[in-house]
Amino acid sequence: MIEDLWTRDNRQLEAWRTASTPDLILHIIDHYHLEARQELARMETLAEQAVLLEGAGQPALIRLRDQVARFCLEMRAHMAMEERRLFPGMLDRDQGRGLDPDGTLVAALKKLLEEEHDAETRLFWRLRCLTADAAGAAGDGSILARLHHSFWTLEQSLHDHMFLENQILFRRI
Repeated sequence: MIEDLWTRDNRQLEAWRTASTPDLILHIIDHYHLEARQELARMETLAEQAVLLEGAGQPALIRLRDQVARFCLEMRAHMAMEERRLFPGMLDRDQGRGLDPDGTLVAALKKLLEEEHDAETRLFWRLRCLTADAAGAAGDGSILARLHHSFWTLEQSLHDHMFLENQILFRRI
């Protein structure tokens, strides 16, 4: 059953290899960036609620909240860089216009964003582990359990999102 889902999902992602660059960029923004922004807002709210309602005298929850806020800020800045600089640069270059005819700027942005993907992935995993530990101690239905579930939801989306960018879109640069 799980293998069938992975195979189906993988086929759906692989189908984007033949899509045009504008179509792929639009899909990433409309689907994955929108979904990430919604989940990031949920995570920030839940982390804040955990401190307010369950975190009295628990410095670990305050640190967790602060790290969630940092992760969310970095993710939003990353997506904004893609949407305001990289994607328009790729589209301009694709259509033979713009200020970067040889692709030097776009290539530099791509390298920076790939490095950010790696750093964000490491931070994400640390946070996910922290929320798993806290959620296990707090029990089902707690704010921390809901926060952990929010990380799990975002993880599923980020997996596909980063595959489309790193393995398909960025290879066109």
